[in-house]
Amino acid sequence: MNRRIAGAAGAIGLSLVLVVTGCAGVRSERQGKQVGKSICDLKDADNADDAQKQIDKINEDFSDARRITGVDVNQDVRAIDEQLGDLAKHAPDGQGLLTEQDIATIRRNLTQAIHSTSENVQHYYEGVREGLDTCYDN
Repeated sequence: MNRRIAGAAGAIGLSLVLVVTGCAGVRSERQGKQVGKSICDLKDADNADDAQKQIDKINEDFSDARRITGVDVNQDVRAIDEQLGDLAKHAPDGQGLLTEQDIATIRRNLTQAIHSTSENVQHYYEGVREGLDTCYDN
C-alpha cells in the first residue's frame, strides 16, 4: 500500500514539475513576443521621441527577461541592442531599406541566440522572433 502511495505521489510531483516548466516556457515566449512587437513599433516610429520611447520600453522588457527566464540575457541582448540603436536612427528618417536591413540583422541575431540557448531563454527569443513577424502583418 505504501508503495502505491509513494508511486502516486512521485507521479503527481513529476506532473506538477512538467506543468510548471511548461507554463514558464509559455510565459517566456509571451514576454518575448511583446518585445518583438515593441521592435515593430520602433520600426514604425515617426520621430526621434517616439523612437526613444520604444527603445526605453524594449530595454525595460529586456531587463524583465532575466526575472522571467532565470538567465541573464545581457550578452545576447548586446548584439541586438546595437541594431536597435541603428533602427531608432533609420526609422524616423524614413530610410526604408536601412530599416529593413536592421530588422533582418536583428532576426539573424535572434536565430543565433535561439541556437545557443535552451529552454525558457530559447522560448523567450522565439517569442521575440514571432513578435517581429507582426512587422509585416500590416
